[in-house]
Amino acid sequence: MKLVGFGCSFTYGSELLDPDLVEGDDGHHYDNIPYREKHCWLGQLAEMLGCSFDNRASPAGSNLFIQEEFGDWFDMHSPDDDDIVCIGWTNHLRTSWWNDEEFRWMHDGFIRSKDEKHFHASFKEWITLSYGRCAQATNHAKLFINSVCQVNNIKIIQFNALDNIPTQYKFPNYHQGDQNMQDVLRKETINLEKNFLALGGHPNEAGHKHYAKMLHCWAEVKKIL
Repeated sequence: MKLVGFGCSFTYGSELLDPDLVEGDDGHHYDNIPYREKHCWLGQLAEMLGCSFDNRASPAGSNLFIQEEFGDWFDMHSPDDDDIVCIGWTNHLRTSWWNDEEFRWMHDGFIRSKDEKHFHASFKEWITLSYGRCAQATNHAKLFINSVCQVNNIKIIQFNALDNIPTQYKFPNYHQGDQNMQDVLRKETINLEKNFLALGGHPNEAGHKHYAKMLHCWAEVKKIL
């Protein structure tokens, strides 16, 4: 059995930094990959299940990116593989596009952080006029992936990593309903008096492990595992 994960920075494991790395190295450093992937919720869940995992998430990735990345994976998927698709859906207002020149995905979350006044104005207008389209794109992504998994008998574990639109389709394998991982860990931080979030708002090691335990218990009750 193998877990195949899709999502944004919350699945990627942003802010999980190996304490043994040289000071100044960030979480995207090549040498940090084993630590980051092991300590993110996907790696923690795989450890609990005693199985392997494949983390295909990307920081700032959109739900369109998740859909397309899943499609690329499915094209290479063998029907005999005992894989479980794991998705941490991101905020629906994000968007992504493929850059042919650099042969990689581009995410608006990185570009709009730059000091480009024209882009900021254009992006603000896009958000204002495209809210309905963003919601529709997210619903399409969820419907596409869940339909493909259902037809091909692929098990799926999914949840909202960040604030999202209400789930239009009442999938039985949707953890925490319309709640999201970030808000759940904020509440757990208060209720349990433990710190589950890093400075940038992403889950820290304890947060990823705690949420993985929640997913594991829920998936067993749902008989997904």
